[in-house]
Amino acid sequence: MLKRFRFMVNPDDPRPVVWPIKHPYWITGGNDDHTIVVAYEEDISEVMRLWPDAVHIGEEDAKGYVFTPRFPKPVWWSPSL
Repeated sequence: MLKRFRFMVNPDDPRPVVWPIKHPYWITGGNDDHTIVVAYEEDISEVMRLWPDAVHIGEEDAKGYVFTPRFPKPVWWSPSL
């Protein structure tokens, strides 16, 4: 089941450590201590594989991707991955 996760990672490099990834993600903010990431994944183990330093992880069920002006479809992302 697809879920939408929100978590904090190291501010120096918030990108996933494995590429390519299957689902879209966004860097939504942060400060000197952390960066906030929102990502779609099937489960928390995949979040931890892609962002091993993720902390304060929140999750919610998602029926599908929701793109908005704040969370636009990423240019690099293709649903065929």
